[in-house]
Amino acid sequence: MNLFVTDIDSDYQSLIDNKDFTAVNFPIEKAVKIYGSSYDRLRGKNKLKLEIEDIIGFKDDHLNSCSAIENFLVYTYYLLKTNNKLVVFTAGLSFASIDHYIKIMEIIVPRLGNRTLHVVKHFTDINESQLTDLYIHIPTIDKEIIFDFMKNWLVGFKPKEEYFSYPQYFGKIEFETDDYFEMLSFILSEPNREYDFYFKNKNHPQYRKGMILIHKNSMYLGIGVNKSDVKDFIDKLTKEYHKTPIISKGFPYA
Repeated sequence: MNLFVTDIDSDYQSLIDNKDFTAVNFPIEKAVKIYGSSYDRLRGKNKLKLEIEDIIGFKDDHLNSCSAIENFLVYTYYLLKTNNKLVVFTAGLSFASIDHYIKIMEIIVPRLGNRTLHVVKHFTDINESQLTDLYIHIPTIDKEIIFDFMKNWLVGFKPKEEYFSYPQYFGKIEFETDDYFEMLSFILSEPNREYDFYFKNKNHPQYRKGMILIHKNSMYLGIGVNKSDVKDFIDKLTKEYHKTPIISKGFPYA
């Protein structure tokens, strides 16, 4: 099967530069865009969705979810019908949506003949099952607290994504940048703006994830901690923020 999955730390530039590959969703001018008006202008979406379900053999609610995963599934299938080789960047998809996208493409790609699909995850693979997410919930938006959190807890961490657009997952794009701090400043400049920022440092000995989630005019500051260090970091976070952290396996506000 000609389906390959890699992450952002790999050497994927050669695929983008290769004229035989169609680049999709990368923050470069020549890449095919799959959000906003690009997806809205795609003709025959309902027919494409029916074809996908016929291939995979079951009804997939993601195809009518009005979210990023719908765009990725439908547009990738459309492009695979007319292009032999694709390299797709997953920016905008959640971890769970990426897993579903790959699962569906594992069924579709072999059915389309001589097709090749490279999926580049927009973050470094970390074994999530070995980490426990701890969040401190702050019921207001406070820039100073966010910047202190970054200075004290996220030194050496890099954003998981290379490109940032608002709204983050679905809707007409109002603002986009390749600088996470510029996006953070944009989100903090007005009320009622929501965004999930994720950071990584796969070499950190005790925690390899960092999270800043802006949700409903409040914020969740988090770290993904090795299971053996959970108690120690619960104590450290409690001491610093004077409240017990939330232990979450998904979104802490879900």
